[in-house]
Amino acid sequence: MTDDELTDDRDGRVLYSPPEWAPVPGAMYPRVERLEHDESDDPTILATFECYETTGKNGTDEPYFPVYRSTDDGRTWSRFAEIRDTQHGWGLRYQPTLFEVPQQLGPWEAGTVFAVGNSIPSDRSETSIDLYASEDGGRTWSYVSTVVTGGKAVPGRGESPVWAPELTVDADGNLVCYFSDARHSDEGYNRVIGHRVSTDGGQTWNAETFDVAVADDESTPGMPTITTLPTGQYLLTYFIGGRQYGGGVYVKTSPNGRDWGDPDDVGSPVRTDDGRQLIEGPYATWVPYGGEDGTILVAGKTLRDQNRNRVPESGTVLLASSDLAGAETWEPVSAPLWFDDELETGHRSVGWSSALLPSADGTSLLHLTSTYDGHGKTEIRYARATLESLFDYDSSEHVDEQSSQRRPSDHPSPSQDPPRAIRRSRESTQSAESHHVKSIVKAFELLETLEQTGEIGVTELSRQTGIAKSSVYKYLDTLRHLGYVTKSDGAYAPSLRLFHFGQRIVSRHEVYRIAQPELDALAEKTGEVVSLIVEEDGDAVYLYSTSPHDDRTIEEGSRMPIHASTGGKALLSYRSREYVDDILENTAFDIDRQNFYADLKRARDNRVIIDRETNNQQYNAGVLEKRWHSFDQQAETNQLYRIAVPIRDTEDNGIAAIEVLGSELQRDSRRLQEEIVPLLVSAGKSIETELLSN
Repeated sequence: MTDDELTDDRDGRVLYSPPEWAPVPGAMYPRVERLEHDESDDPTILATFECYETTGKNGTDEPYFPVYRSTDDGRTWSRFAEIRDTQHGWGLRYQPTLFEVPQQLGPWEAGTVFAVGNSIPSDRSETSIDLYASEDGGRTWSYVSTVVTGGKAVPGRGESPVWAPELTVDADGNLVCYFSDARHSDEGYNRVIGHRVSTDGGQTWNAETFDVAVADDESTPGMPTITTLPTGQYLLTYFIGGRQYGGGVYVKTSPNGRDWGDPDDVGSPVRTDDGRQLIEGPYATWVPYGGEDGTILVAGKTLRDQNRNRVPESGTVLLASSDLAGAETWEPVSAPLWFDDELETGHRSVGWSSALLPSADGTSLLHLTSTYDGHGKTEIRYARATLESLFDYDSSEHVDEQSSQRRPSDHPSPSQDPPRAIRRSRESTQSAESHHVKSIVKAFELLETLEQTGEIGVTELSRQTGIAKSSVYKYLDTLRHLGYVTKSDGAYAPSLRLFHFGQRIVSRHEVYRIAQPELDALAEKTGEVVSLIVEEDGDAVYLYSTSPHDDRTIEEGSRMPIHASTGGKALLSYRSREYVDDILENTAFDIDRQNFYADLKRARDNRVIIDRETNNQQYNAGVLEKRWHSFDQQAETNQLYRIAVPIRDTEDNGIAAIEVLGSELQRDSRRLQEEIVPLLVSAGKSIETELLSN
C-alpha cells in the first residue's frame, strides 16, 4: 500500500483484535522499534503490546508479550515471536517497550534488541521491571537482569509498585532505564519518575536518580518516554496525575539523557496557547518536517480544554512544537489514526497509550494505539500518513457535534407554517446530555442518516455526520454484525431487520390493530389520506397512514412536533393541563402557550353529536387547519387541509387521533360537513367502542 493510499484514510488497520473470550481489556500499550542495524534489505519494524489473551480463558496462565514484525515499513504485519518470563515464573504482564542497541554496550553489539517490561504474578503482589535481549532480530529472547522491583501492582496511595519502563543510551554511551516509582511515600512523594544507569549494558544498575518528583503526597508523574533530538538534547515526556495537574502531559529536556534539572520542576505543559492540553498516555517522537530543526510530535489519551472538558478534535490530533530548545509552543496537527477516545467510549484502556514512528525516509509517520473493540475490550490499530498531510491540518474538519445541533431559535415560530410531517432529522434532535453514552448516540445518528439517504459510503457518511471515518467504520461494522446494517460494494444501508423490529413494536399498539381496518375503509370512502397518530416523547408519530392514488404520502413512523400537528392537538385536547405542560416544557420550540391552550380549548369545544338516540356520547371533530405542504415534486402552493378527531380511553384521556388530509376540506365545504365529518367521527366512535369492549 502506498503512502498516498493511506494519507486520507484515518481509519487505519487492525494489528491485533482480541478473541471474544479474552479477558478485559483485551490489548493496550503498543510499542514499536525500527531495526536500523538489520541486515536484510527490507525496512524491519518490531511491535509489541500488553496482550490479555495470553493469560488464558480463566486469566490464570502466565502472560507474555507477543512480537509482531513488519518488513515494509509498517504497512503490513505478521506474528513473529513471543517474549516470556524465564526468571520469576510469573509472566510478563504490563508495559512492554522495545529498544535497538545503537552501539556496543557491554557484551551487546549494535543491533541487539532489548525488551523491558513488568513481570507480575497472578495475585498482583509484586512488580519487577525486567530486561530481556535478542541477538537475532527479535526472534528469540533471553533474560538479562532485573532493573528494579516494587510492591503490589495496584495504583493508589499507600501502594509501592514500579511502572512503565523506558530505555535510552545517554550521551556517554551508558544504558539508562526510566520508570515510574511509587516506593517513596514516606518522603512525601505519591509517585516519582526516576532512572537507573547501567555502565555494562544492563547487567548491573546504579542507584536511582529522581527526574520528576512533586513532594505533595498526591501528584503522580508517570509513563516516561524518551526522544533523542537532532540537537543532541534528550526530551522526556510524561504525565502528572492528581488534582493539581489533572493528568496533563509535560516535557523536560536534558543535555545528556541523565540530568533533567531540579526534580521539583515539573517542566513545560504540552498545551496550545488557547489552553488545549494533552491528558495522560503520552508518547513523543521527532520528525524532520515542519521546522528548521524538525518538529516534536506528542500523542496523548485525550485532548481537553483548560476546564478539563473534552474538545472535538480529541482522538484525531497530535500536538506539535518546532521549539526544540524549550518545547513551550504547541499547535495541533492531524494524527495518522483517528479514534473515539476514552471520554466518548467510556473505556479507560482506549488510547493507553500510543506509539509513533517516523518512516525510514522521514516522509511519513506510523501511529499505533488501542481503540475500542466492543464488549469492554480494546484492540491495537495502526495507520500511516505522510507528514505533509498531517501538517496540512484544518480544524474545520472536526465538527463540534453539540454546536452542530440546531438551537431552539432555529426552529419555526408559531406564526410560521409548521413543518410537513417528516422524519425528524439530526438537526432537530436534542443534544446528548453529559451522562448519556455518546457512542450509542452516534450509532443511532448513523442509523437515522442511513435511513434518510439509503446506500452510502463511509466517507460520505462521515462528512454528513461529522463523525470521524474510523469511528463510522467501527459503528457500521458493529451494526452489521448485529444485523441492523447491510453492506454491498462498499456502501451501507439499513437492513430489513429494522423493518421487522419496527413492525413488532407497532403491532403491540392495540389501537393500531383496531384502527387499521377503520382507516382503510375511511380512506376508501373519502379518497383522502387518513392517518393514525399517537404521542411519543412530545412528538406526533404517524403510526399508520393510507396512500391515495396520487402523490400525497405520509411515511409511517414519521414524526413532527405534536404542537404543530392537527391530530396532535386533537389528542392533547383530551389530556390534562399538567400532561400538556410537561410536553411543552421539554420541547425545543418557542411556543405561545396562551394561544396554544386556546387552540386546545376550541378543539375540545368543537363537538359533533351523532346517533343521539342510542348513544349520547359526544365526539370531538378536532380543528380544521390550512397548511402549506409539498409532497414529492408537487409545488408548495398546493393547499392541503387536515381535520382530526381524538381517540379516548375509558378515563376520557386522548390516546391517539385520526387525521384526514385533503385539498378540498374547507371550513364551509358542504362535502366537509355532510361527508367527511360524519365519516371521521363514526370511525373514531367505532375504534373507541372496540377499545372499550376489549
